[in-house]
Amino acid sequence: MPMLPVHHMVHQADRPDGGVEWGCPRCGRYTVFYPLRHIVLVLGDPNSVHLAGKGFPPPPVRVPIISEFDEHWLRSHEMAWDL
Repeated sequence: MPMLPVHHMVHQADRPDGGVEWGCPRCGRYTVFYPLRHIVLVLGDPNSVHLAGKGFPPPPVRVPIISEFDEHWLRSHEMAWDL
């Protein structure tokens, strides 16, 4: 299997609504990151992997809590889930 090309995202701007704009200088991918979601404005090269550049926002610290039923279902299907 061939390896996909790797592109590094670069910080573009901070938005007044709390979003952070990031762009890929190699293919033009452009995204806006918010704490719990991101919006891709320009797709760029779909056959490449985009990695975080310096100053990229950290992942959310909150981990979703699953119900006892969901945890049982995951374990019964051999999908371990520990919080």
